[in-house]
Amino acid sequence: MLTKSPQHPPNYRWNFTVILIDATCFGVAFAFFDPNSVLPSFVRQFTNSSLVVGLIGTVFNGFWLLPQLVTARLIVDKPRKKPYMVTGIWGRALFLGIALALWAGLGNHPTAMMVLFFSFLALFAFSDSVTAVAWFDIMAKAIPVKQRGRLLGTAQLISGVAGLGVGVAVAAILSNPRLPFPSNYALIFALASVVFIPSIIALRSVREPLADAPSEKAEKRQKDGLLTPLREDPLFRRWVVARLLIGMIGLAIPFYVGHAVDVLGLPVSIVGSFVAAQTLAKALGGVVFGLVSDRWGPRFVIRMGGIAAMGSPLFAMIVHFAGSDWLVGVYPFVYVMLGFMQSSWVLGFFNYLLEIAPADRRPMYVGLGNTVMGVMTLVPTLGGWLLQSTSYTVLFGITSAFLAVGLVLVFTLEPSERRG
Repeated sequence: MLTKSPQHPPNYRWNFTVILIDATCFGVAFAFFDPNSVLPSFVRQFTNSSLVVGLIGTVFNGFWLLPQLVTARLIVDKPRKKPYMVTGIWGRALFLGIALALWAGLGNHPTAMMVLFFSFLALFAFSDSVTAVAWFDIMAKAIPVKQRGRLLGTAQLISGVAGLGVGVAVAAILSNPRLPFPSNYALIFALASVVFIPSIIALRSVREPLADAPSEKAEKRQKDGLLTPLREDPLFRRWVVARLLIGMIGLAIPFYVGHAVDVLGLPVSIVGSFVAAQTLAKALGGVVFGLVSDRWGPRFVIRMGGIAAMGSPLFAMIVHFAGSDWLVGVYPFVYVMLGFMQSSWVLGFFNYLLEIAPADRRPMYVGLGNTVMGVMTLVPTLGGWLLQSTSYTVLFGITSAFLAVGLVLVFTLEPSERRG
């Protein structure tokens, strides 16, 4: 039950509800075309190249992360951010375009299909990056810090439970002989587009709280250089480095499907189990991490997420070397760890950033933090090159080493409350 107190911003109940609807529906739609399982499986229908499969993460991350600093610089001094937030929601219709192209027969022309797919994936990521910078700022103004964990955790719980159904649906669609390729993937992408509709309506319904008039000091800070927070704020720098190191998990993520199918001999329909395992873990993680964030702060969520990230490549290596049937059968545990890691991303790293960032420069901190992460765009492609040059065990081992260093740094982050 939502209770209103004098500390809550205007329209708190309304905004809590519509932001919850947006975040929930976005999470469910995302499960249908999950870049960690569904999209690699789709691209593998056209090519066996690890480099091309790794390009999924490179394109998605690059076009989501890199434009955010420019967007942040554009909107940081604007009193209203909602017009910029709704500007990017057109991109949520692009997966319907991919589905229509498959139904129209473009899937019979692999090169053309891959060009269209990666182009639309880039446009989707770019459009959502424009929305994201404004979304985080509005959410921080509309939802008090002690309620954000509950909001985001509830969204992850609902989308995670629904994601179990998505996983079952994906598995049923991919294994249905009456839905041969590419009709099966076309249906999956079309369903994602349908689920995006309530999310779009909810975003347009947000009632943005009016920002306080900036002080003279705040106006001066808004004119600082793009890299000023990174140069002058040591806590922000440590946050950036820790996030970069944990983000190196992207070396291995696109290749768990190939490892499961090509090395362990699991069927392609196992992708549905991966989606279900990942979304269930995100749901449970949303509940647990939401409570942890509200009670002890996002720093502890970051730590727990880092441990989960380590569990993903380590378990894949254990299964590879052990080779026992029962371990192979529980390979979806890799995606359980991924789900926990992903549920900690917003509740941990992003919530921590929103707390340490000055209110008048919040878009700059969000935009710069994500743009710096743009160096990670090449990580999945680098993982593909590493896999082609070595082996799955080397890939998983190097990934684990980066995560171990990042985990050490994560435990040195100061409580975000001190900055407040």
